[in-house]
Amino acid sequence: MNKNNTITRNQYFFVIQSAMIGIGIITLASGVTKKAQQSGWIAVILAGIYPILCVLLSYEIYKDLNFVEYTQASEQIYGKFLTKIFTFLFSFNFIFLEAAVVSGLANELTFSTTKFLSPYVLIFITSALIYYNTVDGLKIIARLSELVFYLTIFIFLIPIYFINKGDITNVLPIVSDYGSIIKAIPTTFFAYSGVELSIAIIPMITNKMGTKGVGIAACIFTTTLYTFVTFVTILFIGWKLTSQLKYPFLYLVATTEIPVISNFEPLFIFIWGNKIFQTAACMHFGATYYFSEATKIPYKISCAVTCILAALLGLILVPEHNRGSITDKVMPFLVGYIILWLITAFLISKFKKVKKNAKA
Repeated sequence: MNKNNTITRNQYFFVIQSAMIGIGIITLASGVTKKAQQSGWIAVILAGIYPILCVLLSYEIYKDLNFVEYTQASEQIYGKFLTKIFTFLFSFNFIFLEAAVVSGLANELTFSTTKFLSPYVLIFITSALIYYNTVDGLKIIARLSELVFYLTIFIFLIPIYFINKGDITNVLPIVSDYGSIIKAIPTTFFAYSGVELSIAIIPMITNKMGTKGVGIAACIFTTTLYTFVTFVTILFIGWKLTSQLKYPFLYLVATTEIPVISNFEPLFIFIWGNKIFQTAACMHFGATYYFSEATKIPYKISCAVTCILAALLGLILVPEHNRGSITDKVMPFLVGYIILWLITAFLISKFKKVKKNAKA
């Protein structure tokens, strides 16, 4: 195993939550309220089952196979031919996610603070920085994810400012239509994407004891943050306005008045932008790792290739309505593939373990 890709158990927590928490902070409330209205925050909670399922099944699969690396584990389960296909699909999954994150950041920045720059220029600048951040492997990404985590805590504090300023009638009735809540769940898939990185990195953890609990903790933290932000947004401005805004949480931030800060929005954009950058870096590691495993091209060369592919794909996702429309259509298929791969691999790994124990 490449030492540049080994991480500690605690760093696993930071990487997994960092891979998930991103664009969804400012956009998720808009998507779920379009379907579930004032009950959108409930859909966010229910959708939190997906990341927990990912980290649980990933851990169980590797535990049954003695924590061998991804390619070896997949070949034991699916064989070499299917593993090659699946590995390319995993790489495409992360290339698409990276492109969606980078283009989302570019779209938002040109909407708010850097209107003088083209989103296409921002995409290439961001992609170059991501390459520099990921070319030396997972260890560096994990250290930066730990640092950026404390910025995430700061984001957690922002909704608290609004919790007593909202109107409770904006979230009532709590449930008016169960069907609409279920229909809203797919709109959360992009916000929770990135957790699939656990499929690649669990074997890279140096101390496996407690890994399952750490992964679940990262998922619960992410779900809590997303739910809190969505709930407070609806509470403060109501589901109708929330559903009409591209960036409803940014609308809240713009109304924040802090005596010592004349304009809080640019500060938030700076903090949030650093968080998004780290999210994209996690996605890029996943894209590069799987691409390198599938093609046998060295990691550093693969890092450059996937960076270019993600940047080019990101250009298609400009402006924001393009990105939202395409991700809404693509994400259910990607999530369906991930779940199918995990459940099938889990069942086969359990069968192989039982069969091996029976022979022993």
